[in-house]
Amino acid sequence: MVVSAPRTIGLVTLTASQAGDLWNWTLARQGLHPDHRLPSVAEIAHAGLGIHAARLPTPVATVLARATSRQAATALFAHQDGLTTLRCMRKTLHLLPLDLAAVAHAATARYRLRDTARMAVNAGVSDSVLARLSEQLTALLADGPLPVRRIEEIPARRGERVVAIRVAVKTGWEQGVLTYLNQSGCWNAERRAFALTAHVHPGLDIACNPDEATRALMRAYFLRYGPATMRDATWWSALSRSSVIAALDMADVEWLEVTTPWCTSPAYMAAIHYEQFLAADAATLVTGLNLLAHEDVAFKAYYKTRARYLAGLPTHRAFNQIGEALPTVLVDGHVHGTWAWDPRSRAVRPELAGGQPSPSLTRSLSSAAETLTEALRATWRSRHPHAAPPDPDQLALTY
Repeated sequence: MVVSAPRTIGLVTLTASQAGDLWNWTLARQGLHPDHRLPSVAEIAHAGLGIHAARLPTPVATVLARATSRQAATALFAHQDGLTTLRCMRKTLHLLPLDLAAVAHAATARYRLRDTARMAVNAGVSDSVLARLSEQLTALLADGPLPVRRIEEIPARRGERVVAIRVAVKTGWEQGVLTYLNQSGCWNAERRAFALTAHVHPGLDIACNPDEATRALMRAYFLRYGPATMRDATWWSALSRSSVIAALDMADVEWLEVTTPWCTSPAYMAAIHYEQFLAADAATLVTGLNLLAHEDVAFKAYYKTRARYLAGLPTHRAFNQIGEALPTVLVDGHVHGTWAWDPRSRAVRPELAGGQPSPSLTRSLSSAAETLTEALRATWRSRHPHAAPPDPDQLALTY
């Protein structure tokens, strides 16, 4: 029998005011509240089920929005035993704690490996060539990580095609054998390197059962981002509706069906979290001003219920033409505008969505922009004075 909806223990209907309070409470749990900031990258990544990392500035801005101090962001440029960067949900880069990385990898690997297999066929790279190159890469990286260009150069000197080497690196990474590293030491540049996962993260178990991993991943999603709808969850993960329902049918968590003003579809959240929300201090329900990163995970978690933060604004005020969340000015959970990094002046430039802001909001936004500017400058590397400034929206990987 096909199950069309998850099992729940009750139904809750929220007014607009209650829904807004619950949304702010959810943001506060992720560190987006002045009294609930988090002290480390690891805790921020755990609370948000990863940090989106497809664009170079995003991890830094994501951490700065949630951290107790800007020093937390500098940890992004040092090796951290408990974190790794991989492609997973929607085939995009995320920085994840190892336990969550294991399930995210296993739940999404088949889609990514299908792409690498197609890439190999299109490049005319046979299975035997991939096996040979895999052995060479393992030997090459046995003594530690190497930059991508070095990884390509050495086998190429032995007669291997560069395109075949790139397919082998891509395949090894998507299999979990290789780990990606950015050794640039700053957020406005990238120095790609790869290492053996077993050496860099000996505690990372990538051999999870895919079905169990899928259930664990979707359970983790609803525990962090509920109330969310089926469409929110399938859009965020690119996994099937049946996978989502299977995750919510796990017996160790009791779930509520929640009716919200954000859309007509039912949403779901953990009953224990709804109880905690009802008991929360009123101050927790006012998150204040936050400057969110491009593709911030707080926004990427939703599709069907984006009304929770758009507050009547048209979608293009918070998303670009290809559907990516813009760097956003968020006030008590609602979008009030966007911000951008000006590479020439090395400063954050906010722009409100319209209307006359109050003097207090103007002052708060100016102060927040100045603070973020200082933090981003601290992890910016200057270029040659005559060189064009780098595009901060460049993709972090071409592989």
